[in-house]
Amino acid sequence: MNVLALALLALQTSFAGDRPTPPEPVPVHDVVAVPAPPPPSLVDELRSFESSWVFKKATSGLHVVDLQSGEEVYAVGADALLVPASTMKVLTASTALHFLGPSFRFTTDVRKTGKLDAAGTLHGDLYVVGHGDPTFVVEKMWKMIVDLRLAGITRIEGSVFFDDTYHPDGPVLPGWNKPEDDDRGTPYFSTLSALTLNSNTTVLVIGPGAEVGSKAVVQLETPTHGYVEVESEVSTVSASGRKDIRVERKVTPDSTSFEVTGTWPIDETDRMTVRRTVADPTAHFIAAFRAMAESQGIAVTGRWERGKAPSSAEEVVSVESAPLSSVLADMNKSSLNLFAEQVLRTVGAEVTGEGSTAGGIEAIHQYLETLGIGPEEATLVNGSGLSREARVAPSVLTAVLVDMAKDPKVSPEFQASLAIAGTDGTLWARLRDQPGRMRGKTGTLDNVICLTGYLDADNGRRYAFAWLVNDTGGRQQATRDVHDQFARRVFAIDDGGVVSP
Repeated sequence: MNVLALALLALQTSFAGDRPTPPEPVPVHDVVAVPAPPPPSLVDELRSFESSWVFKKATSGLHVVDLQSGEEVYAVGADALLVPASTMKVLTASTALHFLGPSFRFTTDVRKTGKLDAAGTLHGDLYVVGHGDPTFVVEKMWKMIVDLRLAGITRIEGSVFFDDTYHPDGPVLPGWNKPEDDDRGTPYFSTLSALTLNSNTTVLVIGPGAEVGSKAVVQLETPTHGYVEVESEVSTVSASGRKDIRVERKVTPDSTSFEVTGTWPIDETDRMTVRRTVADPTAHFIAAFRAMAESQGIAVTGRWERGKAPSSAEEVVSVESAPLSSVLADMNKSSLNLFAEQVLRTVGAEVTGEGSTAGGIEAIHQYLETLGIGPEEATLVNGSGLSREARVAPSVLTAVLVDMAKDPKVSPEFQASLAIAGTDGTLWARLRDQPGRMRGKTGTLDNVICLTGYLDADNGRRYAFAWLVNDTGGRQQATRDVHDQFARRVFAIDDGGVVSP
């Protein structure tokens, strides 16, 4: 090697020794990736409610079922027997649809015996036969009487009898022991009859008298022939006076009377209406029918009283209700107790041959038996849920919801009968920012808040649920708020079965 080559080699070697040593590479297996936490599942979300006061301090049962698969999604206290309040109406409605069908109609008939002559005189008796129509109102009664005139009847040489035997039970709604409601005639504590008029209530219309010191005017919205009586002890006072009205109901075997007391300012021209129940619905029906018939010039030589129509009586006039599907929509959306009880007794009459509350309850148990549900899972007292003695498990309600949803003969009508959140019925003011995503039936008594129905989630699936809460300790609105939070959690389920943020 020549001298120049040796010099270059020496120089290269010296520079190489001066370079820093590169760091050794870090093995890949030593790098630990920390994944983001997975979004919560629906079960995780619902389980979080178990730590809330609704489960810790109240008595609560919740059941959620995937409607498409029929699989249970979540259950806590699902088989506990709890007071259902008005969610009981779900059982009444489903049983009615199952046995009677959505097209069933209630009828109220007028029948006759004897012969009708050319002069318009019926030489025989007339029978008004009720079949429990909860929607029968004064307008239908007017139509019935006009139709009698059109049929040629202007005089009856006989009596007019009113047949309420289709519902043999008395007028009292069973299962509710609150004497003050009976004393006042509170409308939600309805009386019952196969011959129902205006929900078995009367409306008092109150307004000022002609001058200060005179009695205020109190009238009946629907005149009757003697059964409902009104006495006004309301004084008309000066414009600066106070409007203070009190209504007391008094019941005798022959009448329901109302004593109205208080004061009414002379310048208060807007009239007040007060609705109260009548103690004897059939007597109320008879009195109203008689007053209207006489006002239309139909003369009767005999009596106006209860009586069973003979099988030989011929139909003259028949007035039908809307289809059962429409009746149930009114019943469930507005939670009408009278409708539920009338429907229950009618189901009893049609299914078991006994148009009583007991007959209707037997029909409900027959329907539940088709779902594999025994009587020990539902202690039933009436059709409306106005009772603290009734007990139903949340899982019973969800089983009914699933069955109704999958039955094509009744599913549209049943689901349409439920209140729509943010839109109508008892749910109109709730979840207003998510309208239409919940259809349900509410239930409310003192210290009882219940909710059952269907929820539509972001993943396109529908869930049936029932959440019954007893012993709320007066936290009624707080319980409703928890129910709404629950609904929002279910709404947010995405395609992966997790709750969207």
